[in-house]
Amino acid sequence: MTEESKQPHAGEPRRSLPPLAAPDRAEIERHPELVMELLEPDQVVVAKRRTRFGRRRLGGGERALLWVLRVYVIAMQLLVLFTVLRAFRAAH
Repeated sequence: MTEESKQPHAGEPRRSLPPLAAPDRAEIERHPELVMELLEPDQVVVAKRRTRFGRRRLGGGERALLWVLRVYVIAMQLLVLFTVLRAFRAAH
């Protein structure tokens, strides 16, 4: 077949290819890198500017855990300071 025979003749309706299935939201969330590959460079810049991560709202259990960790760190710092001072006094 030549290139001319592949093209529709005048008056013949053009047949289009079936549209590609649009990815569903779950597919996009599983593979966001695919979406970024399909964007134009300026669209990537705009998408990156829109993505801002603010402070996350923490639940009660998460906040309690963070406070326990803070208290633990302060207690360990005091313990180390006490041990260093005790060793320093014993050396003199």
